[in-house]
Amino acid sequence: MLNLFLNKRVWARSVISFRAFFLQLETRIGRVLLPIDPDALTVERLISSQAAYPELARSAAVQIYHANACRSLDDPVSHYPTLDALGHLKQQRLEGEKLDITAADFLESLGQHTNALLMSDPQPAAAPVSLPAQGRTRNRREAPVGE
Repeated sequence: MLNLFLNKRVWARSVISFRAFFLQLETRIGRVLLPIDPDALTVERLISSQAAYPELARSAAVQIYHANACRSLDDPVSHYPTLDALGHLKQQRLEGEKLDITAADFLESLGQHTNALLMSDPQPAAAPVSLPAQGRTRNRREAPVGE
C-alpha cells in the first residue's frame, strides 16, 4: 500500500490538566498578570485577586474550564476549545465595549502561550514519496516578464 503522507506534518498534542496549564501560563506570562493559587479547589479561586486584570483573568479561566468540559481542576484541556473560549471572551468584551488595548493584549498573550503549551513543533510524518505523474502533462513555456 502506498504511503500518501506527502510533505504533511503531524502535530503532537500535549495533554495537560487545567491546573497545570494555568500554572504554566503563570510561569510564561508572569505572576503580576496571572497569579495562580496552586492549592485552589475551584476554578473561581484559581486566579488571585492580585492579578492585573482579576475579573478578565477569572472570566478566561472559567470559560476555558467550561469549553473543555472540565469537572475538576485536574481534567485535561485541549488546544482548540481553549482558543475558542479565549476568542469568545474577546468578542464579548469588544461587543460590550469592555476591552481596552492592554486587556486585549493580555488575551492575545494567553492565546499565544496556549499555542506554545498545547501544540508542539511539527514533525515529519514520513519521508516524502514521489508518485508517478498521472493524466496529461503539458509542456508550457513561461512567457518572459513584461510580455
